[in-house]
Amino acid sequence: MFFEVEHFFDASVDAVATAMLHPDYPAFLLARHDVLNDLSPQAREESAEHVKRRMHYRPKPAFDHIGPKKVPPSWFEFVEESTYEKSTKRMVFDNVPVNDKVARRFTNRGEILLEELAPGRTLRRARTELKLHNLPLLLKPLAGLAEQMIATEARKLLETEARVLNEFLASGQSTRARAVDCVP
Repeated sequence: MFFEVEHFFDASVDAVATAMLHPDYPAFLLARHDVLNDLSPQAREESAEHVKRRMHYRPKPAFDHIGPKKVPPSWFEFVEESTYEKSTKRMVFDNVPVNDKVARRFTNRGEILLEELAPGRTLRRARTELKLHNLPLLLKPLAGLAEQMIATEARKLLETEARVLNEFLASGQSTRARAVDCVP
């Protein structure tokens, strides 16, 4: 299943990119995001052309049972592996489940595009693919419903993150120590 989410920010594309990729942003996000239990940066590599990063997300479980089966919290954990291309204002990502059993059956990837609508006004468009695969025969008919449930939770995560990103931009923290030079 594919879905798209758009957010608008009263800031330039470069300011939004700098805030999204700022080293202080993960701690700021975690402190204000009611869906995340933990968020920890694992790796970051920056060059003149791009920023690559790995971030470990531990969201609060959206549910604790599927029928009679208990769902462990680790099923919701993932590592974002992303690359932001400065010249195109585009981030591609792959959210890799931490739990091996989930990773064998679930794919979540996509892209985030930043577009200047007017001076000081940015559109951020997230395009995401969620796909359940390699399911046991009896569960295959439920894949579409499960993907819709996961997409609903992903939207909640993104909506809250956009609110917090607006707060981070308003706080001025992203401009105190410029982390990313977004101009190619």
